[in-house]
Amino acid sequence: MQKVVYISNSRNYTEQNDINDNKYLVRLNKLLEDGWVISQMNTQTVDVDPNLDRYLHKETLVSFVILEKPE
Repeated sequence: MQKVVYISNSRNYTEQNDINDNKYLVRLNKLLEDGWVISQMNTQTVDVDPNLDRYLHKETLVSFVILEKPE
């Protein structure tokens, strides 16, 4: 059985909070704890428009993760 999970993370480089509190990572970590394993992960960094001053220190990462659950 396979499942596709979408991950998105946009954060300010100066943020001090734990990256693992990201709602997508919390869900993915729960699936991993339930026995799912990552079979493929496609990660891409998305460019942020430099004209948006409030986003100058942000990075945005998106990923599609294919999980498999052994029978």
